Amino acid sequence: MPSTLQDRILRALFVALRPLVRSLLNAGIGYREFSSVAKAAFIEEASQGYGLRGRSTNISRVAVMTGITRKEVGKIKDSGLERLITESLAESPASVVLSRWHAESDFCDANNIPKVLEFDSGEVSFSSLVKKFAGDIPPGAVRTELKRIGAIEELPDRRLKLLKRYFVPAGLDDRLVIGLQDVAAAEMSTLAFNCDPDRMEDARYHRVTSLDNIPRAKMPLIKEEARRQLGELSNSFDEYLVDQANEPSGDGELVSNQVGIGLFYFER
Repeated sequence: MPSTLQDRILRALFVALRPLVRSLLNAGIGYREFSSVAKAAFIEEASQGYGLRGRSTNISRVAVMTGITRKEVGKIKDSGLERLITESLAESPASVVLSRWHAESDFCDANNIPKVLEFDSGEVSFSSLVKKFAGDIPPGAVRTELKRIGAIEELPDRRLKLLKRYFVPAGLDDRLVIGLQDVAAAEMSTLAFNCDPDRMEDARYHRVTSLDNIPRAKMPLIKEEARRQLGELSNSFDEYLVDQANEPSGDGELVSNQVGIGLFYFER
């Protein structure tokens, strides 16, 4: 059983993951893909951060630390993150349905163009496609999800027309990519540094300022004031960093570091 502290950490992790999961679902990314990347992250961190005498951690120790089998650790280390992501995206039920609709001769016409399908009528239907390639997931649930992301269109006669080859929601852009790489990763690095039991340096600045029971009518004013104050802080610190980068250090050091602030300080 987990300790009381571990239990609290896992419950806090659940709370922290909820908004991330919401963004992932909006981006058409499900648990299977998330799980694959999470495994790779556990393996990479255990391999690089806990070796003895400067060497990478061996597969057996990685398996013990992460709870992932030795066989799976070896497979993920050999395949690499790019292949792992490609495979996990291709294996999601909705992605499989879309790809097989494009590829299976029964569901394409003589010119290899995907047929417009009845939902559940005859041997060649959307329901038969889902049952054949998506396991035990109800066809109605798959239809709803594919309509949500704009991958199919339901015609007036209730037949389904394929619009996309890949499971990518309409209007998806790079905001989540930028947020994860430039904000979430930076804040998590500060949190990990401050929580490291072997940390020798002082903790890095990391603060959230909040208050409950704010009247709804005052929210627009507060949002505008937050934007103003944070903008001034960001611009001021940005100018300071530029000055520091342009000013010679005098010690001949060639190592370059990335530093910055949110309402937290990070180094990377």
